[in-house]
Amino acid sequence: MHMSQTLCPIPFPHPCPYRTRRSGTLPRALPHPVSASLPVQEAPFGDVATRGFFSNLLFENEMRDQVMQRHGLSERDIVGLLFHLGADCPGAISCVPKGSGPVKRPGVLSADYDPLDGSPSVPLNLSDVSGPIEVTGELARIMVSLRDNRRLPAETDDPSPLAGVQGKIALTRLEDGRLALPKQGCGAPTTHILKVPRTSQMRTVAREHLATQVMSDIQSHPAVQTCVLGSGDLQGLLVARFDRRLEGEEVHRIHQEDFCQALGLGVHLKYERNGNPPRAFSAEAVGKLLNATRLPGAARIAFFEMTIANMLLGNSDNHAKNHALLYTGQRPELAPAYDIDPVLLEDVTHEMSFRIGKARMADDVGAADLDLFLKAIGARGFGRPLAQRSAGIIKAALARAAALPRPVGKALSDVIRQQAHHLSENAGFDMDVPDFDNVPVNRP
Repeated sequence: MHMSQTLCPIPFPHPCPYRTRRSGTLPRALPHPVSASLPVQEAPFGDVATRGFFSNLLFENEMRDQVMQRHGLSERDIVGLLFHLGADCPGAISCVPKGSGPVKRPGVLSADYDPLDGSPSVPLNLSDVSGPIEVTGELARIMVSLRDNRRLPAETDDPSPLAGVQGKIALTRLEDGRLALPKQGCGAPTTHILKVPRTSQMRTVAREHLATQVMSDIQSHPAVQTCVLGSGDLQGLLVARFDRRLEGEEVHRIHQEDFCQALGLGVHLKYERNGNPPRAFSAEAVGKLLNATRLPGAARIAFFEMTIANMLLGNSDNHAKNHALLYTGQRPELAPAYDIDPVLLEDVTHEMSFRIGKARMADDVGAADLDLFLKAIGARGFGRPLAQRSAGIIKAALARAAALPRPVGKALSDVIRQQAHHLSENAGFDMDVPDFDNVPVNRP
């Protein structure tokens, strides 16, 4: 494994030989630990700690299935899969065979990328985009393949595969605004992610874009920038990566890890309901991570505000892999909000990813639950300042709901108003919420 280190391909359940030392040259090579769950220590880490971190580096897509079949690997053979798929895993690390050198390096925009034929010009600041950007040529062909087959066209290599079950591709924005792919084998980073759903789910593109904009507007912590590429039955959500840094013509990676990795939890424990304390994605577990950030007090308030905003947006799917830490120094920062999806509009479970106080459903959360939640993440509690701030977020959300474009924003507007009605009533804010069409809630 490189930062720069090597992970030996020793199969589990043998203890992983990865370790970080307090002495010698390693502290000078590593500006920070690889993970909050793998602190610097002399002894090797065991199976539980290493499995929690490294299993989350793997992605779910056709490439992984092909590798499993081609090499006779099981889904549980994490090290075997990383042997073949770990060169460009999430974060600023690589998992490669012992003795191999680093494969990731900074990218030079004018030299390390191949522009996509017919690519539109995309602004550096995606917030400047006022409507969908039309696509043609090679980018359109890629989007069609992602939409219909959940993979890239046969003639297109994927030098930077991504986690998740959606059709995705990682791209780089060049200085002239065109989108490009890293040249095969160059190890250069990408700057954007393009997500393309199936035809039956095409409505989710505009919905997530609008929800992300609302998230950015109603609370104080940054959210990722997004815009819509394409229209009609061929649309994709372009997302600017928060784990990249531009220095002139050079693109650099910034190390990041999701909360599953930071807590040492396997991907199946990304919801609190699937775990058992202390191995669970709970408010108490989140509090420990926030306490380890560079500015713990600010991180606690930011996470609280993001949680209120997610409740209002009907995003009960803000699980442990949809929160992250960003390592810009020795102590991490809370990453921007991302994957803001109003799943209240989908026929899935609407139980929250983690409990807020004693509440499992957003429409049950009251002032006492918010007080317990804040104390669990390390804050003082739901006193007057945070009550006023919560009321301010609700009012801002209602104002944005009224301004959402119709008809595409109608359903999201109903979600916001319905959620605002419940939270205002339960928390004692007694706000005047405009009428809304009822959105069904699936309760466990």
